[in-house]
Amino acid sequence: MMSVCSLFSVDRNKSGRWDVAEVFVHSKVLVVDDRVTVIGSANVNDRSFVGFSDSEIGAMLRDGGDGSIREFRLRLWRQFLGLSPDGNTDDAVLDPASDVAFDAWKDVASGNQTLLSSVTSFTPRDSITSYSQIQNLRKEYNALSPAEKAASFVEPERLKGMQGQLVKFPTKFLGDQKKRSLTTKLVDSFDLAKPIFL
Repeated sequence: MMSVCSLFSVDRNKSGRWDVAEVFVHSKVLVVDDRVTVIGSANVNDRSFVGFSDSEIGAMLRDGGDGSIREFRLRLWRQFLGLSPDGNTDDAVLDPASDVAFDAWKDVASGNQTLLSSVTSFTPRDSITSYSQIQNLRKEYNALSPAEKAASFVEPERLKGMQGQLVKFPTKFLGDQKKRSLTTKLVDSFDLAKPIFL
């Protein structure tokens, strides 16, 4: 199972205007069977792997029988999926490899992507097929005054419906680039359209 998603932050700023921002996280996390996690900074590119360019750090943690790795994953998923921080809504995601967990992940990610695409003009979507197109959209948006930014959102109050931070990454986004997008390559390389929960 595999899913390619991004994280977005949606909230009101001090002036009351809605803000939408992609969350860029530099750390990478791999959780295996709720017993081992690897957390690090290395990217899958030459700069991280050749050994003489970027400096990277990583740590591997093993569960000592206390459920700490599972709780770590659940805390991340609560934030990403918009579940209750106290864990009383964890039932759907207790088993990360279950169809129930996949459905919860898929439903939140797809719902959030649909919501953001219907309210904003600049979040990733299949209709944005080139870097120049997304750069122009972002440039146009960033050049707007705060009042114009607020007016550019379509029914921004609907952003209250954003659940967590998880947003499905559209598979055709930037698809017209000469170099095919990593998302498209990944999706095309798998027979199943189910996510891998990492």
